Amino acid sequence: MKEIYPAFYKDFKCIANRCEDSCCKDWDIDVDSETEKFYNTVQGALGDKIRSLTVTDEYGERVFRSTDGRCPFWNQDMLCDIYIGIGEEHLSRTCANFPRVKVDYVDFRENILSFACPEAARLMLKADNAYADFGGDDELSVSEDSEDFMSFLLKARSRTAKILSDKTQPFAYRLADCLEFNAQVQSLLDGAEPQPLDLDGTEYEGLDFIFEMHDCFEIMSEKWRKALAEVRKKQNELKIRADFDRDFEKFAQYYVYRYYLEAVNSGDVLYSIKRIVCAFVVTGLMDALFAKQDYPLPRMRILQRYSKEVEHSYDNTEMLNAEFDKDERFSAENLIVILESLVQRP
Repeated sequence: MKEIYPAFYKDFKCIANRCEDSCCKDWDIDVDSETEKFYNTVQGALGDKIRSLTVTDEYGERVFRSTDGRCPFWNQDMLCDIYIGIGEEHLSRTCANFPRVKVDYVDFRENILSFACPEAARLMLKADNAYADFGGDDELSVSEDSEDFMSFLLKARSRTAKILSDKTQPFAYRLADCLEFNAQVQSLLDGAEPQPLDLDGTEYEGLDFIFEMHDCFEIMSEKWRKALAEVRKKQNELKIRADFDRDFEKFAQYYVYRYYLEAVNSGDVLYSIKRIVCAFVVTGLMDALFAKQDYPLPRMRILQRYSKEVEHSYDNTEMLNAEFDKDERFSAENLIVILESLVQRP
């Protein structure tokens, strides 16, 4: 199987207790069956503690429950007692692998880092042309037949990434162009003739429905919930800063290369683009608010925290896709009008 990596992947190294938002914080920790089998053989106080704190969650998975926002094995020195006590090789797969993500597509495997890790986020924000070797560089014509589904999606993803990297336009316009392009791609996948989107009669109705959906998500941090509420309250007073485009482009490219090919299973390429639009609205306006407050949460952390709060929850992903399917306000046409308003708004 061909293994594919972004340019920054090899440079990642966990910074352990120097991390400002540890992966030991907020999440329940999955314990795979092979690791649990070994844990059942560990002797002494550590083994007893591991076994007593391994429980079954509501999804039937074996986990260490977060207590007061901390893994029970994350000690006061912000280091892992399991790592210290029995070695790195005996961490659960989740702990050993994060933020590394492997996604198999039969003939090839893509390896990527999650933006939910601050150190990985820093690498991605610094990197240029990070996904140049990910394949699918051939240009896609929207009139092309989609007989080879994966080849077609790879070309569509490559074209989407190129649109997002066009620095001659404000990022909101690039996202609007991505929606237009992928609406045509979706038509092809649905067996229909691609048509230009008709924006006539589509009027700007505000952003509140996007914040309303985010407020219904599974949220780990009360600080994040309060920040969302403050941005939602002041949304009409805020404008996304021009320099936000530079950093959000890197975040959007991560989303494209992490999620676009999920259309292999869902059949919908617009899901990933609409998720980027939602992230742009929420993080862009939060960045604008925090800029006025001398950045109590730095921009990198706004993007990283959004990733941690939103994308790593199965329930949140299901809610996103369900809302995209049933709520007309998430139509490509309406989102394009919203994006254009964000640039034009005083």
